[in-house]
Amino acid sequence: MRSFVPLVYTDPAARVAVGEAGPRSAGELMRDASLVAERLPPARPGSEVLVVCGDRYHLAVTALGAWLRGHAVALPPNAQPAAVRELAGRPDVVALIHDSDLADAQDVREWLSGHALGVMADPTWPEALPADRRLAVVYTSGSTGDHQPCAKTAGQLLGEAQALAATFALAAGEVALATVPPYHLYGLLFGVLAPLAAGAAFARETPLHAETVARAAREVGATVLVSTPAHLRGLTVLQRGDLPPLRRVFSSGAPLPRATADELLAQLGLAVTEVYGSSETGGIGWRRHEQVLGDMSPEPAWTPLPGVAVEVAAEGRLLLRSPFLAPDAPSPYPCEDRALLDARGGFHLRGRLDGVVKVAGKRVAVAEVEQRLLALPAVADAAVVATETPGARGHELMAAVVARDSGRDAGELVAELRRGLLPWFDPVVVPRRIKVVPALPREPNGKLTKRRLHALLGLTAEEPAEAERGGSVAAADASGAAGDSAGAAVIGFEVRGHVRREAGDAAVHEVEVGVPVDLAFFRGHFDGAPVLPGVAQLTALVVPQVAALRPELGRLRQAARLKFTRPIAPGDALVLRLEVRGTSVRFSLARAGEVVTAGALEYEARGD
Repeated sequence: MRSFVPLVYTDPAARVAVGEAGPRSAGELMRDASLVAERLPPARPGSEVLVVCGDRYHLAVTALGAWLRGHAVALPPNAQPAAVRELAGRPDVVALIHDSDLADAQDVREWLSGHALGVMADPTWPEALPADRRLAVVYTSGSTGDHQPCAKTAGQLLGEAQALAATFALAAGEVALATVPPYHLYGLLFGVLAPLAAGAAFARETPLHAETVARAAREVGATVLVSTPAHLRGLTVLQRGDLPPLRRVFSSGAPLPRATADELLAQLGLAVTEVYGSSETGGIGWRRHEQVLGDMSPEPAWTPLPGVAVEVAAEGRLLLRSPFLAPDAPSPYPCEDRALLDARGGFHLRGRLDGVVKVAGKRVAVAEVEQRLLALPAVADAAVVATETPGARGHELMAAVVARDSGRDAGELVAELRRGLLPWFDPVVVPRRIKVVPALPREPNGKLTKRRLHALLGLTAEEPAEAERGGSVAAADASGAAGDSAGAAVIGFEVRGHVRREAGDAAVHEVEVGVPVDLAFFRGHFDGAPVLPGVAQLTALVVPQVAALRPELGRLRQAARLKFTRPIAPGDALVLRLEVRGTSVRFSLARAGEVVTAGALEYEARGD
């Protein structure tokens, strides 16, 4: 039986982690992991250490320490306190380790304090781990239902990390920066374990917005970016030169829209490597978007990862043979995706088996409708669901979309989306109801849980729809009849005072704004450390306040030079400053005198 080691460094001074929290070496990593191992309780059969660390170095230290002690690590589906407490109550969990302010848990920073800086240990892993040793429990994304636990052995977890490092030629000197939290499997593999398997380094922090990603990448000298389609789409506001030279840009967690891949390549020179897999199967295949294809060109084929073999059953189901599957999984393993093999040993995906429905007798792949929406220039993000209906219609489709232009009229946008979909689909297939929302409730790994999406669309009683929670949601049915939109009031925020003054040819407004701790936009963004999304700052605060104070301005034409330099958290007290010159508005949000967000808005003159 094969055995595995989680890190391959021989030089104690080799760089392992970098970032604002400070660099760390391989010798310091092993020293700290050994200290954690000493502090943990003795292992017993099936024992787990639940780890909720946002700093990748702290997660790596805790995971290695748990493995040295004989435990597995459990990684939560998110860092929300209720979810963490529920998992911590499981009988197999012997410790809960964190690096924030989580109650009833051990802060790993307390264990690591008191070291003399520079003290190192031999980074050689003391004893290889057998392939069947249970190392981790991760959770499925919840995109098709509730989160489900998946146990991972050393052969699955470390074997895949080694395969990724070899396939993509990661090596010493590389620095991986991830926008995905390390407690998600994708973030763990690409953002921690693959760099450790390659003798490379990883960035400790998880930047979110485009400007912070660019700044962090420059500061740590990143050569690899690990991201998701939703996060990569946000990078399209950057210009060439904002990012350092990146040798690899990875995308996973959801299909990467071709329009996003084309825009990143044409605008920033970033050739994205897309990785396909799941929590249950591990990595399956990859493809690299190396040329701008346009909407009518065939998609590039997927290449199986080393050791992975794919087959296709008679009904089109993808069958998988892989070393990254659970030891007791059937072989071949039946996936829930449809596929088509090509003559060169690759394959093309054709949507999920459970994602093909009949709408008024027409077969339609829900994922295809979603991808066509995402390809439209007016759409920043989109999701589509199918719901069963009584009678002969069978199903109908509903969609939630985020507009690129936050000031657009919802009815006009929906009409444009219908026109964009009609060349591809029969009119009865086009979603009958579309909601224009400020943001989709994505998980930090970029995925949408089925429950949250259904709640946003008002399809379940488990959670009220966004509009009922005080969020800013503009709804329109597919005929283009607009429902309630954000209007000219700040939705959900507390406006406490307003001062106007003249400054030369500009009118300056300063508005005191409170950020409620229960604001709907914080849900799912992001677990454990809530951050107000940039799109919510614009669509639910800045733009409505401009409309309220300057009603003479016409429709918003564009938002430019957006900078999100510091996160906005629940309970923050802000000052919104608007500097208005004609149809141009420069704005900023400041906290305690420090600007955290800034940008410029350009409006049409009323009557144009």
